[in-house]
Amino acid sequence: MIEEKIAILDLGSYKIKILVISLNKNNYIDIHSKYSTFSSGIKKGNVVDIEKLSEQIKFCLSSIEKEINQKISEIYVGINSIDFNFLTFGLSRNIGSYEIEEKKDLQNLINLAFGIFKDNLKTNKVIHFLNSGFYLDKKNYVENPLGLRSKTLDINFSFLSLDKNIILNYNKAITKAGLNIKKYFYSPFATSILSSDQDTIEKGFTNIDFGFDKTCITFFENSKLLYSNIIPIGSNHINNDLIRAAGVNKDLAEKIKLNYDKILENNFDKSILIGKDDRKISSEIITKIIDARLEEIVEYIYKNILYCRSLNRSARKIIVTGGGAELKILSSKLSKKLNTDVEHAKQTFPIKNTEFNIFSDYMVCLGIAKLIFFPFKDEIKGFSSQNKNFFEKFYSMFLK
Repeated sequence: MIEEKIAILDLGSYKIKILVISLNKNNYIDIHSKYSTFSSGIKKGNVVDIEKLSEQIKFCLSSIEKEINQKISEIYVGINSIDFNFLTFGLSRNIGSYEIEEKKDLQNLINLAFGIFKDNLKTNKVIHFLNSGFYLDKKNYVENPLGLRSKTLDINFSFLSLDKNIILNYNKAITKAGLNIKKYFYSPFATSILSSDQDTIEKGFTNIDFGFDKTCITFFENSKLLYSNIIPIGSNHINNDLIRAAGVNKDLAEKIKLNYDKILENNFDKSILIGKDDRKISSEIITKIIDARLEEIVEYIYKNILYCRSLNRSARKIIVTGGGAELKILSSKLSKKLNTDVEHAKQTFPIKNTEFNIFSDYMVCLGIAKLIFFPFKDEIKGFSSQNKNFFEKFYSMFLK
C-alpha cells in the first residue's frame, strides 16, 4: 500500500470528516486532502435520515475529488453508534501436553468462538474480533502460544458489534453517495490506538473521548483491549443545560462552555454573560449548571472503571480526547476523583504534512489509518472461505 492514496470517512454526530492520505517509503503519512462539515442525518452515532447523510457525504466528497483531481470510489469508515455492543468470553481446549498448533488448536477455538457469537447474537455484525489473552494451564499468561506445551489452552475473545440494521442504514447512505465501503471501524478504538504509543498500550491506559453527544471509555491492559463503553452524555448536554436553565440561546451557550475555564478564573470577557434583552447571567448559576453535568460524567466514568476493576491498573494513566477535552476543569475533576494524572493525547503517529492541526481535528481518521497501515496485532483477521456451509468467513490470529 506504499504511496497508494486511501480515503477515510469519520461519521461523527457533530461533524463528518474525510481525509485522503498515503503512506510514503519512509513510513510517514502524507496528507493529500481533508474536508469536514457539520453533520446532518446522524444522531448518537446512528442514521436518522439517509438522504440528508448521503448528501452531506457527497458534499465532502466533491470538494475532496476536486482538490486531488481524482475520483474516489472506495472508503474506510469510522462509526460510533450509541448501540455498539462489547462482548468478552473465554474458551478452553485440552492440549494433552503436546505442542500447540495453529490449525488444530488455535483455529478450532477461533471458529468455535465465532460460531457461539453468531448463534447468540444473530442480528449483530462483527466490526472487530480480538484476541484478549492466551493462558496456559488456566493461569500462565503468554503472548504467543504456538509451539509451547501445556495441558490446556485458554483464550479470551472480545467482539465489538452492531445490529445489522444499523449497518445496513449506513451502507445505504454511503452507497447512495457513490462509494464502496472497504471496512468499518469502531471510532473509539481507532482514537485510542492513535492517542497512545506502543509503550503506553503495553503498560495499560484508559482513553476517555469526550464527544458531542456521548462520552466513550476504552480500557487497555497488557496491550489488550479490555473493555469499551459509551456513555450517552457529551459536551452538547452542557449546552442544552445552559439553554434550559440559564435561558441563553444556542450560540451563547457554546461560547460560555468554551470559556468556562476562564469564567472560573474570573479572567474573561464579561460580555459573554450578557443574555437576551441585555439580561446579565450570574457566573455562580453558570458554575452550578456546568459543574453538575461534569460531575455526572465523571461519576459515570468512575463506575465504569470500578466495573472493570481497573482503578489501580489501566486507570493509572488517563488520556482524554475529543472536543470536550479542551475543558480543563473536566481533566481536573477526573484527576481528583481517580487520584491520578490526566493527559491530553500526544502525536505519536508520523505525519509529514503538519501545516494544520491535523492530529487533533482528524483523530478518528488518523487512528483508522494507523490500524490499516500498522494493524493491531491482536485483531483476528477475517478472510473468505470456499466452504459456504460452515461459516461465511474464517478467521485467523496470525494470517498475514
